[in-house]
Amino acid sequence: MTLTVKQIHWLSGALLMMAFLWFGALNIFAAQASGIIDYADETGVRGWAFNNTEADQPLEVKVVITNQASGQTADELTTQASMYREDLAAQGLGSGNCGFDISVPWESYGEGAFLVETYAGGQRFSTKLYGKGIPAASQLRSLGVFRTTAYCPCRQCSGGWGGRTSTGTIAKANHTISVDPRVIPYGTRIMINGIIYTAEDRGGGVKGNHIDIFFNSHGETRSYGLRNVEAFLVQ
Repeated sequence: MTLTVKQIHWLSGALLMMAFLWFGALNIFAAQASGIIDYADETGVRGWAFNNTEADQPLEVKVVITNQASGQTADELTTQASMYREDLAAQGLGSGNCGFDISVPWESYGEGAFLVETYAGGQRFSTKLYGKGIPAASQLRSLGVFRTTAYCPCRQCSGGWGGRTSTGTIAKANHTISVDPRVIPYGTRIMINGIIYTAEDRGGGVKGNHIDIFFNSHGETRSYGLRNVEAFLVQ
């Protein structure tokens, strides 16, 4: 039987609608996860992940570890959130069998600050920072993802200001950042890629969620380029 153009269009539309309904059903029945990373330390990552769709079915947890300085994924680890914890049972999280504790070979990743992200049921449910010199989690508050660039004392970057900042200080590498003071007030301490900076400069092109990081040389600024990173307020 030969189909007319109209019939072909109708059939294509019907198939497309069926595909939408099918993928919608998959999303409805996908496991809905909730949870948190309790802490990340020198031995590993601990926390819990609860299956809100089927409380008696443990979730597989994927732990993604990213080097904050390079933005490269250092490792991806998986484990089952099936460990019994009395505190979780007391909170009404099913039978309490939704904890996880996974060993992490930090020494194999080298030095630096690392972002730890956990996923379950296709959703990211918690993040944590780990690394030497990073303040305790209680001292950090995420400000979200910022566009970060770099500048130095050269005329091209500073427009003739050299190392002087708009607050009257002398800019220093691993210390000074240029900000929009309407978003980040002067004097605020911000942690980026595991380094704690102080907001003490501003630039004409730094607007909104944009941070310009001071480096000693123009070669370093070119190497840094443009990166979107999570910024943390050090309280």
